[in-house]
Amino acid sequence: MSEILIEIRRGPIAENLIRGNAAIVGVDGQLLYRIGDPDYFTYMRSTAKPLQASAAVECGAIDHFKITDAELAVMCGSHIGDQYHIDALESILAKIGLSENDYTLGEDLSFSEELRRQRLVAKVAPRKIYNNCSGKHACMLAICRYMNWDYHAYQRPDHPVQLLIRKTVAKYAELSEDKLTIGTDGCGVPVFAMPLSRMARAYYNLANPANLPVGRALAANRITEAMGKYPQMVAGYGCFCTELMTATKGRIIGKLGADGVYCAAVLDGNIAIALKMEDGNMTTMPLAMMRILTELDLLSKEEKDQLAKFSAYDNYNCQGDKVGEIRAVFELSGGDI
Repeated sequence: MSEILIEIRRGPIAENLIRGNAAIVGVDGQLLYRIGDPDYFTYMRSTAKPLQASAAVECGAIDHFKITDAELAVMCGSHIGDQYHIDALESILAKIGLSENDYTLGEDLSFSEELRRQRLVAKVAPRKIYNNCSGKHACMLAICRYMNWDYHAYQRPDHPVQLLIRKTVAKYAELSEDKLTIGTDGCGVPVFAMPLSRMARAYYNLANPANLPVGRALAANRITEAMGKYPQMVAGYGCFCTELMTATKGRIIGKLGADGVYCAAVLDGNIAIALKMEDGNMTTMPLAMMRILTELDLLSKEEKDQLAKFSAYDNYNCQGDKVGEIRAVFELSGGDI
C-alpha cells in the first residue's frame, strides 16, 4: 500500500496529503529501501526516454548522422522548448533530412508555464517542435531514416522502430517483452508499464553498465555523459532534472515522467531510484525526490544548498502571505520489511 509522502500544511493543520510509492535498488536488483509498494505497477512515461535513445546509439544512427552530445541530450529530455532546444532539434531534423512536419505528435507552446505565457502574449503560434517530446520523436525518426524504415506512421505500436525500442527498454529492465504492458503516451507513441523495482533496475543498468553487452554499455555511457554535460537540454534552466544534474555535475542522472514518475541513479554508484506519486502530482514530486536523496546521503551540503528550493515550498494565500508549508514527511523502510 502507498504511503503518505507530502503534507500540504495550512497553519498547524496538514490540510492535504499526497501518497506514493518508491523502490531503491542496488547490485543485482537487490531492493535496498522502499516506500509503500516497491512493485507498484505503472507507466514509465518520459523516464523511458534515455533508454529509448539507447536504441539510436546502439543501431548506429547517432554516429551516422553526426548527432552531437547536446543533441543526444535533448533526445533524452522533456524540454521546455526554449530557443537552445529549438536550435538543437532543427539541427537534428536537418541532419536526417526531415522537418517538424514529419512529427506525428501534437503542437504545443511550451512545457514551461512562463514560456507558454510569453508566447500567448506575443501571439506565437503553437508548433510541434515546441512539444516537450519532440526530442524523443526526433530520435525515433533518426532511427527510421538510418534503418531505411517508412517513417510516416512511426508512432504505431507495430512499427519496427517501436518494436526495437520496446526490446531495448525490456532489456534494460531485465524483463521479457511480454511482461511489459503497453499503453499510448500523451505524445501518441507506445509507453511501457512495469513494477517500480524494474524501472529502478533499468536506471541502475543505465548508470552502472559494466554487465551489459558491449554495444549497450557504450550507449549507456554515452547517454549519461551527454545528459550530465548538457543538463539544460534534458529539461531547461530552473527545472528539477536540469538543476539536479547541474548541482551534482552529472554524478546523479535524473529524469521525470508525466503524472508523477521519477527515476534517478548515481553513476557507478550502485544505487538507483524509481518514484511514483499516486495522484500524478508533478509539483510536489521534487520534494519527494529530494527527501529520498537526502535520506540516502547522496548529496553533499553544497549540493543540498544549491537544490534547497526543491526541498520545501511555502504555501501562500492570494495576498502573498505565507500561511503554511508543503513538505515531504516520509522515511525510507528497509527493502526486506
